[in-house]
Amino acid sequence: MYIIGACVALVGIALAAIAVERNLIVIMLAVELIFLASTIAVVGFMSYLQGSAIGAMALLSIWAVASIEIITLVAFYVYMKSRGYSFDVSLLSRLRW
Repeated sequence: MYIIGACVALVGIALAAIAVERNLIVIMLAVELIFLASTIAVVGFMSYLQGSAIGAMALLSIWAVASIEIITLVAFYVYMKSRGYSFDVSLLSRLRW
């Protein structure tokens, strides 16, 4: 079950990035990494039970969706940077009730 160990390591890296970083884009990418790690764990468990062909197809489709999400996030970042917005999370304290 090396897949579970790799998924735990990915979640740990993502949680460290969420705890340390103040950039909103990096935090969103870390959350995406957590989603991807949990999906890889589910696909690994599914392929262990039913067969490797189904798990490989599901894993490839999930990676394709995750890469599309990351491309959208980068496009959002470029657009917002060109408009002059800041992505520092500490500046969001102005949004309190």
